[in-house]
Amino acid sequence: MTTGQRISRRGFLAGVGAAAATVGLGEAAAARALPDVGFPAPAPTRDEWYRAVVVGSGFGGGVAALRLARAGVRTLVVERGRWWNSVPNDNTFPRFYHPDRRVSWLEPTPVVPSSPPAVFQPYTGLVERVRGVGMSVLCGAGVGGGSLHYEGISLQPSEELFTRVMPSSVDYDEMAAVHYPRVASMLRMTPIPDDILNHVRYTSSRKFLADAERAGTTGVRVLQPMNWDVIRAELRGDLPPWTSHGEFLYGVNNGARYSVDKTYLAEAVATGLVTIAPLHVVKELAPGGTTRYVLRCHRIDTDGVVQENVVVHTDTVLLNAGSANTSRLLVRAKGSGTMPNLPPDVGRFWGTNGDRVFLRTEPLDPTLPHQGGPTAIAALDWDAGTGPVTLFHPPAPFDVETFSMYVAGMAIPNGHGAFHYDPLTDSARLVWPPTSDVDPEIAIDAAVTRMALTSGGVFAPVQPVDPNTFHPLGGAVIGPVCDPYGRVHDNPGLYVTDGSLIPGSTACCNPSWTITALAERCLDRIVAQDVGTVI
Repeated sequence: MTTGQRISRRGFLAGVGAAAATVGLGEAAAARALPDVGFPAPAPTRDEWYRAVVVGSGFGGGVAALRLARAGVRTLVVERGRWWNSVPNDNTFPRFYHPDRRVSWLEPTPVVPSSPPAVFQPYTGLVERVRGVGMSVLCGAGVGGGSLHYEGISLQPSEELFTRVMPSSVDYDEMAAVHYPRVASMLRMTPIPDDILNHVRYTSSRKFLADAERAGTTGVRVLQPMNWDVIRAELRGDLPPWTSHGEFLYGVNNGARYSVDKTYLAEAVATGLVTIAPLHVVKELAPGGTTRYVLRCHRIDTDGVVQENVVVHTDTVLLNAGSANTSRLLVRAKGSGTMPNLPPDVGRFWGTNGDRVFLRTEPLDPTLPHQGGPTAIAALDWDAGTGPVTLFHPPAPFDVETFSMYVAGMAIPNGHGAFHYDPLTDSARLVWPPTSDVDPEIAIDAAVTRMALTSGGVFAPVQPVDPNTFHPLGGAVIGPVCDPYGRVHDNPGLYVTDGSLIPGSTACCNPSWTITALAERCLDRIVAQDVGTVI
């Protein structure tokens, strides 16, 4: 890497003022924005040149980094979060009901619903809350992206449901024969073994499976990217009891999860062609001078203080910052006039994957404290007359017996939201119409009612004051914004290969497997056709 010169406050203001003038801000506005870039102390500036830059290190970013490296492309992966590096006998990730500053991205309180209150110094923690109108988005932060703190539920939709939500240009047979299996192998997905499911800690999971079967749904063991031998060691007492006590929603300790940092990114770095730059926050995507694009970044410390301004020059950008942040980058670039040639539909066709959560309580039915995780069981009700639904049970690390268990559902949304550019704040903000959730609510409520009638218990919906989703999809979708392989129309060298490609739903299934499989499909074509020409 090359290091740029340190510059004075006046020199930085002149540079920022010139750049701001291109979007109508001017030097005065640049001066007012100085706290956002770490002033009053001036930050040095450094320039980097790479053949390709991947923005984000989650599912799509991991795929992009590995496949480009194996094609011989020197690649930089820019990630705003830190390395976490969970290993056996660790305390890398925080406990859900005992939150500390590791839980939130640069906020002084927990941002995940149902978390107990806490106040702490802001930190580059695991989850960012992107606040919108009518909906907030919970996004992962860290090397490995959302794979660090997701539930790991890996479900492949049926062909019928897949074709209901995905663009016709994405062939299900190809995905099922090639890309879903490749991802399952890379992330080492397997179902929960009998000996673990039959352990007393997994009482609530067995109970949910029995309830699902009594309700006439198809009970299944979902695939998980887990090292089950680590869970066995926890149950024996050889390792601290993290996941086996329900602590997995803020990351899996003891190194038990095959997250993207331990799989795709580890293999990518091993090629010698991939550099991962953690704690680099991309602030702007813009046209380059001697290269097609520049990315203006802040390198921060774990308190969020800017240490350096980094300008990355490249001919190739693959956006994998997740649906919310990829959408915000593109919508701001177009709305500010920085990249007016972006397609008009950037930010649109966005959705929540149709999520809804309930708490089931039955005072005569023990579910135990410290319910064994991760989420291992699902109920498929895909032929229901009220609409297809998947229900699953996320075990909870309750400290005491509550006679309760969480039940979550996914159905297909009936509408879309969009990110819109606000010139007053020079930013993009999500607007979510509440009518877009009507069909999922009807379908999931009906499925939960059927389960309640056969299994008993009271199912109460968990309805936060600020509605939110862990499963953002869309904003740079195939068709209006990108071609079937993630190439952004009329912008050579600019690609999207994350969940932004998918218009709002992955068909009653958790998105991670489909996102990763779609990224594999895109990179197959990009490597075959664009490396050596566009890249």
